[in-house]
Amino acid sequence: MTELPTKTHLDAARAVLSDLQLTELDQPRGLASGHRNSLPMLASGPGGRRYLLKYYLPADPHSILPVGTRADDFVRREVGCYRLLDSVDPERREIPAPRTVLVGPGDVPQWLLLEWLPFAPGPTEEVLGLDHVFELLAAMHRFSTDRLLGRRSFPLEHWDPIGYLDRIRGMYDAVLFVLGEARWRHVHRFFAEAVRWTDGRPPVFVHGDFTAANIVVTEDGKPFLVDFESSGLGNRDHDLAWFWIHSQRHPEWKKQLVLRWLGHSLGGDRIRAEWGMRAAIAYLAIRRLRWGYLVHGEEDHRQGQNLALLDAALAGGSELFPG
Repeated sequence: MTELPTKTHLDAARAVLSDLQLTELDQPRGLASGHRNSLPMLASGPGGRRYLLKYYLPADPHSILPVGTRADDFVRREVGCYRLLDSVDPERREIPAPRTVLVGPGDVPQWLLLEWLPFAPGPTEEVLGLDHVFELLAAMHRFSTDRLLGRRSFPLEHWDPIGYLDRIRGMYDAVLFVLGEARWRHVHRFFAEAVRWTDGRPPVFVHGDFTAANIVVTEDGKPFLVDFESSGLGNRDHDLAWFWIHSQRHPEWKKQLVLRWLGHSLGGDRIRAEWGMRAAIAYLAIRRLRWGYLVHGEEDHRQGQNLALLDAALAGGSELFPG
């Protein structure tokens, strides 16, 4: 997506810290950008207060972007999200996220300065619990989506079955060879049914990349979300499904995650939740297949795994969900 950090980028980020009269600190282990589109740096200021500088890296001209996405959308989206929170929730009482300190100049800012969240030491299995995940999801879903609409320079993602299908149609040339005509037609029928089941549900605020890597549990045990580069609105099951599929936790832990999520819904609401999750997972699988084909062609070693994930999402039931 972006160029790898170079000495030139590091020097530029250090120049920003110098201009802000901040001192670079030893970087904690594991401090990195999940999408590799920024150079994060821990720094201190007067009184020993700590900050996180996100220095955004130039886009790699050879990178493969998601369908319909421009290279600068990720920066615009994250900065737009923090500006929104600054205007409606400056103390972060509604959305647990770092407070904004400064935003760099320019239409597409080069950097963002945030408060530093001191994360609890230890492996994810010991730090991040189910309650943390559900606390963050509940906060996102309580947030009024009316505040997201009509904002300049905030290219919202639309995470819902209609949005998924619009993107998938743009992947046709890349994935048809992998899927074949029959499975491609099945995908279209599946999303038409997903729209029928989920249409009419009120949209929610969606993080868009809700994974363990983007959750910080602080030393006092409070969970926070970071990295809002894919934020938008839409399917209330998107973030949970995204977290489930990306999680590297023990299968029993993941099973309890899904059962707890689905246990909140009964009858038709349970069916709609399953369709919401299936649609998100089917979209993710096809996106992975597109990327794998464009990068590796027929040698994509994860093609079988992602086809199996797609087929499980299309089938639903015991093929996908735990008993």
